[in-house]
Amino acid sequence: MPSAKADLLLHPIRLKIITAISTQQMTAKELLEIIPEVPLTTLYRHINALVEGGLLQVTGETQIRGTIERTYALASLPSLKSEDLHGMTRPAYQQAFMIYLSSLMGAAQRYLASKGENETFNPLADGVELSLGTLNLSEAEFQNANQRILEILMPLTNQPPAPGRKRRFFTYLFIPQ
Repeated sequence: MPSAKADLLLHPIRLKIITAISTQQMTAKELLEIIPEVPLTTLYRHINALVEGGLLQVTGETQIRGTIERTYALASLPSLKSEDLHGMTRPAYQQAFMIYLSSLMGAAQRYLASKGENETFNPLADGVELSLGTLNLSEAEFQNANQRILEILMPLTNQPPAPGRKRRFFTYLFIPQ
């Protein structure tokens, strides 16, 4: 049976929240701007589940006209380890892949929707990168390559928004063949 952490992360709405908040602290209102298809009450329910599950933390509170607006950030890197996935069935893994791939599709659709109908459309100039390839690696070579990728990318996820910086969604996936 998968862990509670796996159940939290392998949910389409919670994965959208984690993805949106992965590079900066955000309020529910800011999350709603990025994920407008999720009703606010549903968004709050999933944010609360992520806080209770230890994946998000409250980093600030601001009083706004009788209510408290909370700011959220990742509590830790949202990754699943083998012990989190232990006991998952084939259908559960298929569902996890579908959720993962649909999050990629959602990011692509948000990018495409960000361009106006008459606006010049040039994905390469915008920094869209798509690549697919195969690698022939021993297990040790694979682990080394994966560690080097993480060493490059993880420090970059801590950079705050600033003038001249564009928010970019990234992912990578290895599937043995």
